[in-house]
Amino acid sequence: MGKLNVNFSRNIARFEGAMRKRFLIKSLLYKEMFRGKGLEFDYHRKYTESDDASLIDWKASVKSNDLLIRRYIEERDLKIFFIIDVGDNMVLGSGEHLKNEIAAEIAACIAHLVILSGDSIGFDLYSEDTKVRKMFSSGIKQFYMLEKNLKDSKIYGGKPDLGKRLEVLSPYLKGASAVFIISDFLHVGEGFSDILKSFSNRYETIGIMVRDPVDLELPDLKREVVVEDISTGKQVLINPSLIRHEYQKHAFSQRKEMENIFKNSGSDLLTIHTDKDFIIPLTKFLKLRVKTGRHIIPRR
Repeated sequence: MGKLNVNFSRNIARFEGAMRKRFLIKSLLYKEMFRGKGLEFDYHRKYTESDDASLIDWKASVKSNDLLIRRYIEERDLKIFFIIDVGDNMVLGSGEHLKNEIAAEIAACIAHLVILSGDSIGFDLYSEDTKVRKMFSSGIKQFYMLEKNLKDSKIYGGKPDLGKRLEVLSPYLKGASAVFIISDFLHVGEGFSDILKSFSNRYETIGIMVRDPVDLELPDLKREVVVEDISTGKQVLINPSLIRHEYQKHAFSQRKEMENIFKNSGSDLLTIHTDKDFIIPLTKFLKLRVKTGRHIIPRR
């Protein structure tokens, strides 16, 4: 694999520009999106129209016969962890960008926002095993370390098993405020539904599924091609035009299954496509989390 086609600085600037445009100011979005510094209860006060309705304490309001909201003491920093698939399956793209390039850009945009807000990030770049793991640290050096490793083409490759990775990482993430999982979610291993549900019960979990058009539909080729199963290494000669319909049906079913697995685990899942710009879908997704009260809070 050659040099990655990524431009972190450009896309970080575009992402932060979209944040300001769509959410007025980045700091307000970050405070609302992650709700990080300040979930230690302090006292109640009367609700006003400018307050966030999700802060209303209904039990206290009933007792006092007045709408009361909870006030909190700003105290702890956030710890955001990234689990990023760097397996063979991510080194695929039918257009300008590979899946791993889009995944790297997304991780860099979110991580940069976290670091600039004074909070901590950690990351695990995995395939069959961990390729690189760094636990929580704040400061721009931690971001540059993530950026350097994501750009390193030598770390990409191998046969991933996301379920196994979550089981391995779970004991190490104590105190994590949230975990972003960035993958195509095509190789999750057996029992992934139960594993994700257990993991999501411990940590606020957000999935970002990066898919290429060929993950969803075979190209309409009029010739036979050789395809290889990355899990087994087995090669098969196929005629895409003969199996296109069944392939598309299976791809749609697998995607819906993954969406249902995340929904049933109480976690959010965003799908990004390599042939489309990810900036606007990502900012809309974060805005929706704010509107629906899906806040990330600090953990002890």
